[in-house]
Order: sequence, then C-alpha cells, then structure tokens
Amino acid sequence: MVLNENVKKLLKEQLWYLATYSDEPNAVPVAFKDVTEDGMLVVGDVFLETTLANIKENGKIAVSVSDATSLEGYQVKGTAA
Repeated sequence: MVLNENVKKLLKEQLWYLATYSDEPNAVPVAFKDVTEDGMLVVGDVFLETTLANIKENGKIAVSVSDATSLEGYQVKGTAA
C-alpha cells in the first residue's frame, strides 16, 4: 500500500477508528497501532473481539484518522492480513 507522508504522519500521531462489518457495522477506537515502512497498518489486539470475528469472516476494513485542530482527515480501506 502506498501512503503519502501526510497520511503516514497523521496515522502515527492520532487515534484511529477501525471499522469492520458482518451482519452489522462495527467501529472501535484503536490506540495501540503503528504504520510500517512499507505502509502496512498494524493494530494491537485489545478489546477487539467483534472486530476480529468480522475480519475472519470477510477481511474488509476501513481505518479513519483525523486531527481536530487542523481538520485534516483520511480514510484508508483495505483487506486485513
């Protein structure tokens, strides 16, 4: 995945919201996270029971991140590995 530097910076500095779906949408805040050099998003497994079940079912995710001060925000969509 190719992420520009603005997106990487915001992902490293701000809280993420990780969204998945199955029968119902599910979104959780994620504080334990990182962005690898090659642009892979890494999420720590804390209170993610429904999220992990949804990922196992279809693998589709969206991560939203924003900076309330600058009003800059991004959404990254993909498939969990």
